[in-house]
Amino acid sequence: MPEFDSDAVEPTLRLLYQSGVGISPGGIAANLDDRMDDPPSRTAVLNGVRELSETRFIRRLDDVESCYVITDHGRDYVETELDDEAPGLH
Repeated sequence: MPEFDSDAVEPTLRLLYQSGVGISPGGIAANLDDRMDDPPSRTAVLNGVRELSETRFIRRLDDVESCYVITDHGRDYVETELDDEAPGLH
């Protein structure tokens, strides 16, 4: 499995996995701010989105460049690699 630099990667993946909808990086950051005790910064979220996109764990929605959805590859990663206690939506 890849080593990610951003502390926003796991909560971003969990949020996209649990929501099932496309969310912009700003929307991801706002949701994590609202739901986590110690949320990642907006810069960390942007870096996390970039990393996840580069590794094909998430992708842009076809017609909406600023919204991202989780891919099957990302979904598999969440289901097999992330601890149930990982930060994100509960």
